[in-house]
Amino acid sequence: MKSFVPSSLSGNQANDNKDGTRLRIKVKPMNIQFLQKELGRIPNEIEQLFFHYFWKSYQMQSMFDSEAYQAEVQSNDLSKMILAAQGQSDPRNRISENTIHALNAKKLATISRRKGSFTLGILPDPSTIQPKTVQHAYFISGGNLRRAIKALYTQDWFETAIPVNKGGLGYSLYQMFMNYGRGLIMPIEKSENINILSRKGVNGLIIVINQGEQNTLCDLMKEKKCNCMELGRLRKEFNIDIYHKNKVVGHIPISILTRLVNQNTNQGEIKIQTFIPSALESKLKEKKRFNNALISLMKKDNKTEILQPTQKKILTRENLAFIQHHRRLYGLAVNDNDTKHYTDYKMKSIAAIANSTRHLACAGIRPEVCSGFVAVSNVNLEEKGSYLSGIQSAGKHLNINVQHVSFEQTDNPMDGEFCSGGTGIGNTLFPDDFPCANLFISMLGSHRGELGGSQYLSLIKQENTGTQPMVDLMMESRLQETVLTGIQGGLIQSARAVGAGGIAVSIAKSFGGNAQLGARIHFSRKLKIDELLFGETQGLVIVTIKETDLMEFERVCMTIGIPATTIGRVTDDGVYSFNEAIKLPVSKLV
Repeated sequence: MKSFVPSSLSGNQANDNKDGTRLRIKVKPMNIQFLQKELGRIPNEIEQLFFHYFWKSYQMQSMFDSEAYQAEVQSNDLSKMILAAQGQSDPRNRISENTIHALNAKKLATISRRKGSFTLGILPDPSTIQPKTVQHAYFISGGNLRRAIKALYTQDWFETAIPVNKGGLGYSLYQMFMNYGRGLIMPIEKSENINILSRKGVNGLIIVINQGEQNTLCDLMKEKKCNCMELGRLRKEFNIDIYHKNKVVGHIPISILTRLVNQNTNQGEIKIQTFIPSALESKLKEKKRFNNALISLMKKDNKTEILQPTQKKILTRENLAFIQHHRRLYGLAVNDNDTKHYTDYKMKSIAAIANSTRHLACAGIRPEVCSGFVAVSNVNLEEKGSYLSGIQSAGKHLNINVQHVSFEQTDNPMDGEFCSGGTGIGNTLFPDDFPCANLFISMLGSHRGELGGSQYLSLIKQENTGTQPMVDLMMESRLQETVLTGIQGGLIQSARAVGAGGIAVSIAKSFGGNAQLGARIHFSRKLKIDELLFGETQGLVIVTIKETDLMEFERVCMTIGIPATTIGRVTDDGVYSFNEAIKLPVSKLV
């Protein structure tokens, strides 16, 4: 029998990333004295081995448990969508794939980013899933898990599936115990087999079936070319009995595992960061014309990262990916709100999620779910709590489900990228380009002219000046509802969220390569001209409206409670003019 070494319960685990770097995972030592006190005796070797490998598995899988809890939101009860993130540096590996498999979700689309990938799926109708008697637990793995789990969900004797990520079998078992309030009779051939609980190469699914169907399961897994390993029989008693050669060699109350987990949980991590360092207001030289600045900003915008779909059926538009499935439109939008020099971490995560959902709404897609890559700071618990609290606030106010976020640890400040998904209110993607001339151009939202973190300041080498743009989540929710209502009612002809470069750039992009169109903008606002043109105020949308629909649309805006300002018209002269600050041929912009 393998000897047990208590000192091996502490230290760091290292995982190789795809880029060759090593991600260090800090493993806290397990309290042996605590176990002895709880058991009322010294654990035997088998029990010590079980605790040892369970603790390793728990440390690998739950290092972000508190973070996930702080960020999780279930606002939209009607949504049947699932969005799972798979980060390049997430040490748990295959969390997206295993989550999709466990829920028997229909995978619709996967988009690739530098930091990882996002997978969108449709959940099965819960009314078709009948509760069954829980009896037996197995672990399945292999390359054909998708086919295997699909077949299992058609069987009367199948109950459920729980994802097992890299090194996480022990922790997934614990989750099963807590979900069902049951214990386990666990047979082992030899004590060393317990190490599978935290073995790094182990990932797949724990499945629960009715007793008496073990042979049927094994035959099915053999047919699907999947591995199948018995974990044990579930029992009413809330403990684990480990058997070896029909003899009990270990007895572990699950309540001890719970207390072991709870004592490791940091209860004080949610600390909202309220102090925002003041930034110097930019002192810019007044100019009469900004034609060159606009041209430069348009060139800079063309160099931004685009979405990378992994399937041919996925189409893209700027930061938006969409797919048709069974005559329904589904969409994904990403945003990272990359203003690293600002320190309001709550606002950074709120802005990133609000930006992604706003782009979906402008495309005629109602946001339902959100996921993301989040780099969790090891250094500053205050910024961590603030950032995660922002995620939760955005989910609640915007009525979206935040789920299946992918985490990694970092010694740098908190950082993240978010993806929102939703269902189209129509069957086609709504246009963001001006469709024709003689339409009125209206701005939804209140323009405050914030230049902080803007592309314009970056262009003139003043990245660290200006006021950080803020997001009013209540107004953001109203804004998106106004856009969706206007699209559904046929009042809006095109919609574009104001993003990098401000209103001037957003209007320029709306020509869509059509040099025959133009625009005359007359916008009166108590702002400096550069703030008016290039300020990246959050919560602004540019829409076009027919003259006959203008009054009705303004009535809708008043009813919902969102400011609407008519600022100009689409022309057919091929000239773009904005007050007296911009006047140039559209051909120079397309």
